Amino acid sequence: MQIQTALLGELNIEKTDIIAFPEAIPGFPEEKEFILIPLDEESPFYYLQSVKTKELCLIIANPFIFFPSYEIKLETEVITKLEIEQKQPNIAIYTILTIPEDFKKATANLLAPIIININTKKGLQFISQNNDYNTKHFIFPQQNNSEDIKPATREEL
Repeated sequence: MQIQTALLGELNIEKTDIIAFPEAIPGFPEEKEFILIPLDEESPFYYLQSVKTKELCLIIANPFIFFPSYEIKLETEVITKLEIEQKQPNIAIYTILTIPEDFKKATANLLAPIIININTKKGLQFISQNNDYNTKHFIFPQQNNSEDIKPATREEL
């Protein structure tokens, strides 16, 4: 099967690689099928590309690489919807990234991760009840560049 993408051009994919989002991703109610594409072999980043809309491609990452102590507790309803087996859960967890012009200021949405059942190829965006997380956590350490910020001189005004 071939799909069109804005970033990667035409891709040949297998139907078995399509991840179904029966409830869609909030903000994209018509988008229910995506494909997961690694940025490259060594990268922690992935494209979550819509099968239907070539312009819709989210950049996602494994949150545990950037936030080793990250924790989420999936509700029973989510476990049921994704058909997750309690004894041998085979899930992947990703966080949607926001990438500004300065890549060093990229942020991760830890409040609402993408959960994918690897076996059934079902996914959803889970909105956590954990108040320790929000939608914009820097994925790289931020430095205070106060020495770069100087008061304007009278001549500069």
